[in-house]
Amino acid sequence: MKDGTADSIINAASELFSELGVWGTSLGDIAKAVGISKGTLYYHYPAKQDIVEIVSTRCISDIGDRILGWIDGISGDSEPRRALSELCEALLGEAGLRLFISIYNAAEPEGDMEASIDRAMSEWNVMLDVGALRMRAGAAAKMKRIAPAIIPFLCGLAALNADMDYAKAAFTAFVLG
Repeated sequence: MKDGTADSIINAASELFSELGVWGTSLGDIAKAVGISKGTLYYHYPAKQDIVEIVSTRCISDIGDRILGWIDGISGDSEPRRALSELCEALLGEAGLRLFISIYNAAEPEGDMEASIDRAMSEWNVMLDVGALRMRAGAAAKMKRIAPAIIPFLCGLAALNADMDYAKAAFTAFVLG
């Protein structure tokens, strides 16, 4: 377990942060979830902030990868409702945006993590624009106009813990009207 302990800590922290929030998760909770002592946890990560930063970096990268995967699946003849449904599934599936919300809420104003989040959101908006350009003309134009609101809208659905069918319907109505 020694080699995988650090990864196990990060994986457990990610799940707990998604469920309980960063501030609602203690180091003791993480250690218990991994099945290690707090001393072992401190050996790998001397401060909770170290864990939060790694989880944040992984979460941001994961969401970017999910958007890129969605873009790869779009073609000019993709039906807009299906493309939007797939984007919704990509971003709301598993921990996805629920974890992102927890990290976002834990970011210190004007801190490094907030700056990373802001950069990531700008990059995601560009990626969503690229995805929109691959959609049919009517849907593409509308989606491109609202691209900056897509991530916040989906974060709202994630925060509500909306079931996937409701989330897809609400998101599609939001984008296509």
